[in-house]
Amino acid sequence: MKRTYFKANFNITRKSKKNILLMGALVLFMILFVLVIEAQNLGDNYRQWRSYHDSLEINISYFDSNSLHKKEYKETYYNLNKQEACIDGLQNGEVLNTPQTYLESSIDLFQTMLKGYRNNYLGASTLNVPPKYQLHQRLVTYKYLYRHHIPAVMNSKSSVTYLIYILNFVAVFIFFYVLLISSDVWMIKLDHDTILRNIPYRVEDEVKGKILINLVLVLIPVLIGLIGAYLFAGFRNGFRSLNYPNVFYFNKIRAIPVWLDCIYFLLYTAVLVIFVTSLTLFLNQLTKNVYLSIFIGIALYVLSYASNQLSKFIVWLPSEYLNVNNVLNGTVASKTGLAGLNLVTGAIILLIWSLILVAGFRYLINKGGTQR
Repeated sequence: MKRTYFKANFNITRKSKKNILLMGALVLFMILFVLVIEAQNLGDNYRQWRSYHDSLEINISYFDSNSLHKKEYKETYYNLNKQEACIDGLQNGEVLNTPQTYLESSIDLFQTMLKGYRNNYLGASTLNVPPKYQLHQRLVTYKYLYRHHIPAVMNSKSSVTYLIYILNFVAVFIFFYVLLISSDVWMIKLDHDTILRNIPYRVEDEVKGKILINLVLVLIPVLIGLIGAYLFAGFRNGFRSLNYPNVFYFNKIRAIPVWLDCIYFLLYTAVLVIFVTSLTLFLNQLTKNVYLSIFIGIALYVLSYASNQLSKFIVWLPSEYLNVNNVLNGTVASKTGLAGLNLVTGAIILLIWSLILVAGFRYLINKGGTQR
């Protein structure tokens, strides 16, 4: 790679008002969103449990003697009563300040709630029971806490729980940030021809240089945002160990310490940057239009919200792997029913598509040159 050509490209990119604004906005959002959580009580698990407990009591009282003559209704009724007993146990653990008792009762509750799906809670049509997959996620998290003797945090305000909250939130939308950062990645060559005209380059240098620049523009602000979020929330609401668990999927749902989850997130985001940069290089050369490149990129992302049936037929497309959170927590594997769709599979598919797009970009350059 020609150092002079790379330096010229980097100087243009880092001085871009759009890039400066995007990087600053991402860092500030990640750090200051804790103020919104504090004001709105987002992630308040106590409030969620109270709401579910109220729904549980309503449904228990709904069953009358006639309904209980049916065997399938009896099964639901007994399950709901057992759930109520589990909730009483975790409330005792809370009142007596015994974290292990609280966690043990919570684990029993999640397991009982999952058993209720055996007959799909027949007769309890108004029960606000969480989805089965969400219950599995909570179960592995609380088992991890119980096994490592870590007290549960019941809000998203502390340093580590806020870090988990913002990590999961950013993982959903990081694709759009990368897309906006790289949306004009090839237009630099067209718009700054007077600067770059006399500097020799190869297509390989162009691709490598753009990817490296975008990795810096994405990973550095994200890393600063994660560190800043942990510190800011910690100084305001108290620090918690980075060994606190977050949900992760490889071949099954499991819980891993949040520091390791951050590493996996950054590694997968790096692969995402490689793919999106390759995509925008190809689209910029094909359409010669920044806004059309953004629109096509968004349309590709929207496919990740396709129905479960359709998802099974488009797993070979990159769309399913653009929502980083869905890949890391196992939603993609759950939607498609294919257990092997994890971050490694997603990364391989994105890298294969990156090679295809770079080949297409090279073909368009050789065919039409770099003129608008």
